[in-house]
Amino acid sequence: MSLFILFLLSALTLFIWFTGFRFIQILPVGNYTKALLWFTLVYGLLFAPFLFYLRALGLQGTTLDLVAWSGYLLMGLYSILICGVIGRDIFLGFCYLIEKWNGAPLLKDPSRRGLLIQGVNIGLAGISTGITGTALFKAMAPAQIVTITHPLEKKLQGLYGLRIVQISDIHVSHTIRRPMVKRIVKQVNALKPDIVVLTGDLVDGSVPMLKKDVAPLKTLVAPMGLFFVTGNHEYYSGVMPWIEEVRQLGFTCLINNHTVLTHNKTPLVIAGVTDYHAGRMVPQHASDVATALEGAPEEAYRLLLAHQPLSFPEAQKNHCHLTLSGHTHGGQYFPYNLAIHLAQPWVAGLYEQKEARLYVNRGSAFWGPPLRLGSPSEITLHILGEA
Repeated sequence: MSLFILFLLSALTLFIWFTGFRFIQILPVGNYTKALLWFTLVYGLLFAPFLFYLRALGLQGTTLDLVAWSGYLLMGLYSILICGVIGRDIFLGFCYLIEKWNGAPLLKDPSRRGLLIQGVNIGLAGISTGITGTALFKAMAPAQIVTITHPLEKKLQGLYGLRIVQISDIHVSHTIRRPMVKRIVKQVNALKPDIVVLTGDLVDGSVPMLKKDVAPLKTLVAPMGLFFVTGNHEYYSGVMPWIEEVRQLGFTCLINNHTVLTHNKTPLVIAGVTDYHAGRMVPQHASDVATALEGAPEEAYRLLLAHQPLSFPEAQKNHCHLTLSGHTHGGQYFPYNLAIHLAQPWVAGLYEQKEARLYVNRGSAFWGPPLRLGSPSEITLHILGEA
């Protein structure tokens, strides 16, 4: 973990240096304005550890929420701007090569050249701000309802029409409070689910800090039950208190185990595993699909809840018909919706391999920067058999 933190801090320092000297320092503004921009840059890219530290001290309230809102928005803005600055420099690099090839500058008048570059920089600032505003608007909009139908074998036709609603990665915290949770609950109940599943990363913060904000989940209505599996952020937030709190909200917490339900005399196994990397933080919570399905009836439809889609290969080995995951957010916004493919083989939506299916929910809210662009938040309605 220490090597990862060192790498992360080194990368952030590089981004700050690059953006500061390749963008802020060459803007046609005064020194005081440049100093302010430098402050916002450093704050936006380095405030997160400071926020976690304050939260670990037990601090909470409106002031800390404002710190989070401002910091996360700046983080999002600068992550978009950095991509623009890199693109600008690549373009300038090509121009330099062309000049060397031709033996003459493309623009002979230095003043016009400087004016063009300043115009590009101001354009980058405006475009980045516009993209950030658009992404903020989309992040705060209600989650999309995505409906997926899953085929059934003839022997499992008793499950025909069963409605399973999946929510995931709500990340209740400083920027996501009770009103957004209430809206998600209202959307879910409107779908009239038989079963509701929550595939991890419900919170970022302690139970005392967020107890009132998650309370609306208790009003979810699903005749056959509510089911929950842990995500990695539960382990950052105090997993054992949260498991108990989620149980108090009416959920069955599946910690490498399963339950057997019956619908029209047809068995349905709902199994759940802990987060894929949970064993690093709580050894007794090491994710184990085989253990979760131990003793499950072979003739049943097997539904696995696993926060990270990396559990899918093990789900296939254990003959799961359908695996429901989250974690990736679909990348959430540019440029991460492109970069996520470097780290995850399954990013968003439906995947099929032989007789096994995996569905990756893009998240029902957001994490970190309150931005969504190119990867909208979602609530997924899974219908077994034809709709």
